[in-house]
Amino acid sequence: LAQGSSCRSARSAPLPPRPPSSLPKAMKLQKRLAAEIKKCGRGRIWLDPNESNEISMANSRFNIRKLIKDGLIIRKAVKMHSRSRVR
Repeated sequence: LAQGSSCRSARSAPLPPRPPSSLPKAMKLQKRLAAEIKKCGRGRIWLDPNESNEISMANSRFNIRKLIKDGLIIRKAVKMHSRSRVR
């Protein structure tokens, strides 16, 4: 760098705002508990968007197990990774 100049003088464009999380704050606990109960990651858990009020009321493992039994919380299938381009 030349004398007297600094990295700060060349300002870059401001960062765009982060997209909002797909889940409301209240649903994070339910997703975490369901992932632990189903023994998988949080990304594999599907919460029924039509029943978000009922799911958000569940705050214990017992209630989450009941919702899993009722089909409101589902463990998604593993995605296949095609090898067709490799062959």
